[in-house]
Amino acid sequence: MFSLYQTPGRTAIVNDKELLFFSGYAYLGMNHEHGFLQLIHDGIERFGAVFPSSRISNTELSLYAETEKILTDLTQTTDTVLLQSGFTAGKATVEMIEAGSTIFQSPFCHPAIRIQSNSTLQFADWATETINSINHNKFSSAPVIMSDSVNQLTAEVYDFSFLNSIQQKIICIIDDSHGMGLLGKNGEGIIGTLPKNENIEYIITYSLSKALNIQAGAISCTNKNTADKIRKTSWYTAVTPPSPAMLFAFCKANLIYDQQREKLNRLKIELQNLLITKKDIRFHKDLPVFILPENLEEAYFSKKGMIISSFAYPDPKGKKINRAVINALHTSNDLQKLAMAIMID
Repeated sequence: MFSLYQTPGRTAIVNDKELLFFSGYAYLGMNHEHGFLQLIHDGIERFGAVFPSSRISNTELSLYAETEKILTDLTQTTDTVLLQSGFTAGKATVEMIEAGSTIFQSPFCHPAIRIQSNSTLQFADWATETINSINHNKFSSAPVIMSDSVNQLTAEVYDFSFLNSIQQKIICIIDDSHGMGLLGKNGEGIIGTLPKNENIEYIITYSLSKALNIQAGAISCTNKNTADKIRKTSWYTAVTPPSPAMLFAFCKANLIYDQQREKLNRLKIELQNLLITKKDIRFHKDLPVFILPENLEEAYFSKKGMIISSFAYPDPKGKKINRAVINALHTSNDLQKLAMAIMID
């Protein structure tokens, strides 16, 4: 366990010692990107840090609608609802499920959208079972498929092409918190790879904090009626909205996001090439996450001046999952040191 007294970037200070930091979810390194921090400062001067008012007040801040429009365009959907956090967005989404609906919950669903036990099958087997169950049965209301887009604990990006084989009308809820801002040419997330079939209604829920460094959540919907319903719930009406200063920065930072995403992609490919011969390291070509074997644990890396991600999840009593997570602030020299530590073992 490491006690940190400031936000880490490419390094972290622990007991007055600087260690390389290969943990966390600040994929694009925005929390230490000077231009982005300046935009937040500009936003504070213009809007203050907090807008303590309901979104349904008669004094509405237009910035929120502007942000929703940007997210709608980015995700190629019909409408987006901005909420206080990714967890709030997930819970508001689940509330939209019609009572009595048949739920098909994947092997990996974040607690924000989880309403029953996750499937114990492998994702591909679960997908095949879901296809057969839906195509060979009749339902009083559209069945609901629920899943995360990315399993950051196993470095997987799930393949939703199986949805092409479903013949009935369905609702597909996907938590894209670890894809938004990271996946896709423009950081649009998982939506760019999803089948665009008329029988599928998508509800994409996500946090903006992971790659984009904005303390907020959102729900992007292909059906505007769904977005309208969400705006009538207490998740929307009774919660203080996200900081306008951060949303101002988000709206102005498109070029910075693109630059940081390009940097991360180069670094990610570089480290993948360095580790390609190490067969017990697992990674996905689109993710900056590298799954390490059990014997490469945090004490080993600490001795080499590095911090990795190492904790048991979702069961805190289970085995620790060891991962190296890189971000756009790292340098080629940092990756060389990490790869050397891994390959020496």
